[in-house]
Amino acid sequence: MLGKMNISVLLIAAYLPLLPILFLILRSGSFGRGSAGTFLKLFFLGVAAAVPAFLMEAGGMLAVTVLMKVFLSGSREESLYLISAVLRYVLVAAVIEEAWKHFVLRKSTWTQMTMETVADGMAASAAVGAGFSAVMFLAWQVSYWMIPADMASLRAGMPDFLSAGSIISFVYALLFIPAHFGLSGFMGALYGIAKGSDQKSHSGRAGFMLSMSYLLPVLLHGICAGMIGYGLSSGQILWYILGFVAEGILAMVIAITLSSARDAALAAFAAAEAVNSANAANAANADNTANADGAAYASSAENPEAPGTDTTAETGETGFPALEGPGGLYFGTVEDSAGTGADTGSDQGVIDVDASDVQDAQGGLLEMNGTARDYGVPGENLLPDHEMDNSGGF
Repeated sequence: MLGKMNISVLLIAAYLPLLPILFLILRSGSFGRGSAGTFLKLFFLGVAAAVPAFLMEAGGMLAVTVLMKVFLSGSREESLYLISAVLRYVLVAAVIEEAWKHFVLRKSTWTQMTMETVADGMAASAAVGAGFSAVMFLAWQVSYWMIPADMASLRAGMPDFLSAGSIISFVYALLFIPAHFGLSGFMGALYGIAKGSDQKSHSGRAGFMLSMSYLLPVLLHGICAGMIGYGLSSGQILWYILGFVAEGILAMVIAITLSSARDAALAAFAAAEAVNSANAANAANADNTANADGAAYASSAENPEAPGTDTTAETGETGFPALEGPGGLYFGTVEDSAGTGADTGSDQGVIDVDASDVQDAQGGLLEMNGTARDYGVPGENLLPDHEMDNSGGF
């Protein structure tokens, strides 16, 4: 009964950090459109990879225990503790666990996923690591408590944290998933560099960083787990405290990096949106901008005081501004003196200009679809010799 209570507490402690970690990974927004689907795919691939990894690791640790009893039974205890830590936690645990996580990450993302930043690789790898560690911890706990107490030889071949005191077991459980999150994030950072190099066709650098994305996490995993294992087996408290601290710092660094990457991505997105909006506004204004020769605005009329001169130049405005005063000219029409906005093509001395009037490069009207009214007789057309020329004059 005591064992069941202990394992329940340990499971609660182990899975307590899981939800915040999953939320942080998903919140990073590093999976593009359909982020939830990609995230779940990577997470459950990590879950699946934990099964063969556990079986291989359990077999490897048992084999190391048997070999040490056969060949090193007469060695000093201090040497045995160190050799056991190196063999079990570096050459077995670290090599096997990181190999499976790296295998899943590469198979599921190398050709199927585009990574624009290092944070994309970190998030993808962390998703795999979260699923992997969730199953791995449960598998070790269940297998240990299922083995009868009288089968000490089998229990001796399992990780030392399973037989440690209650406080150490609780701390180890609390850090188990965050530690794998940190190691996977570290792997993903190097993997993201490799993936980015491959996308830029830098095959040499991509291959080197891809190798480092496996070897360096193995080394880091082996150091952290080795310190904890050596400290627990030898009874030297300092070593497993250093191991716990290293795992905690690594997890915090990866968490802060992912969070900062999201904030930076949001800031970059906002800046890009501002630039796009400004470019769109500039493009719209460019349609209303004079050319290098000072040509008039599209569909604008000329200054009657100076043929060939854009009326907008008189006001110093851009776009389609109106001439001040009675009969002020607006885009495509002429307002009356009362300012009602009505077309005053029938009023005296006013030119009716509509939007289909086309200007030449010098600001002159090539075509006049509106009607010019006589200054002297309302409603009468101008005389034939008052036709407009190509430079905008009558």
